[in-house]
Amino acid sequence: MTILKMNPDEYSVSTEYAPLLLATVERYGVKAADLLPDDASESDFRDPSARLPLQDFVDVIRRAMKLTGAPWLGWDFGATLTLSSHGFLGYAAMSSETLRDAVELAVKFFRTRTTIVDLQLKVEGDTAILELDELVALNDLQPFVVESLFSSFHFMGLKLLGEVPMDGELRFAFPEPDYYARMKPLIPVPVLFDCAYNQMRFPASRLEQRLRFADPRLARMAEAQCEQEMANIKSPPKLLNQVRRIILAQSGRFPSVDEAASDLHMSSRTLKRKLQQLGTSYQKILDDLRKGLAVEYLTQTEITVDDIAVQLGYSDASNFARAFRRWTGRSPSDYRR
Repeated sequence: MTILKMNPDEYSVSTEYAPLLLATVERYGVKAADLLPDDASESDFRDPSARLPLQDFVDVIRRAMKLTGAPWLGWDFGATLTLSSHGFLGYAAMSSETLRDAVELAVKFFRTRTTIVDLQLKVEGDTAILELDELVALNDLQPFVVESLFSSFHFMGLKLLGEVPMDGELRFAFPEPDYYARMKPLIPVPVLFDCAYNQMRFPASRLEQRLRFADPRLARMAEAQCEQEMANIKSPPKLLNQVRRIILAQSGRFPSVDEAASDLHMSSRTLKRKLQQLGTSYQKILDDLRKGLAVEYLTQTEITVDDIAVQLGYSDASNFARAFRRWTGRSPSDYRR
């Protein structure tokens, strides 16, 4: 398959989701016409073969949350997404033999749905992990995108598997939003915020469950259609993920931007420019990872604050504590409680 070079202004989302978003905001009393960009018509948002450029997507989502007054809109929107909402990928997943087959197809063809985030499946011991990684920095829209996808995955999983025990966990790489108190009673699994990654975790054994609508013939047909779609969609560079991997490669020692750039075979000036085009910076990526690792150490382990400081490359615990307070507004010991 040909890999086409991606420009920063070419990140996109399938327009197939637009009618469902318009219907969602209409339930809040917002007219669809008020949501659209000035130079767009509603018919532009109902072409299933079209792609919505990143900037238009950003503008529409920000306008939707402002007009609805619902910062939790991602959860509501995700709940409306059915398997058919995801086009041929949805049909391919639905007709797969097992949940593992469905997830692996979703990972393989995820860019037919969007090129702003990447989906990965990992298995750590008895735990399966669906991880969403940003391919372009979403900043204030990260909660909407991640919450809508995780909400969608949850309801689609129930559709594919039937009733299953709610014994998973959600991890978000952004701070706990003010509206979480409203949503908490509706979320059936533990939720952690300020983590290093956006992840949906569940028992790995579930991956081997047979799906209710397994149909090998339909799965092959839908997968072939996905292959055709993929051939026409440019593959976004995974620079943000590459930088994160380089930063995390050496526990307790984080490389400088010059060292990271060298590993990527480019100058530090080029790396800084490319990250700026993606809406972020090397220092922000480093700080976000340190914060996420700190939160996971504090909430998931018994490692002392002094040892956490060493793991994160701080010369002493007081420097780490000051940084942690700057990130979260709380001290490490208070956060652990």
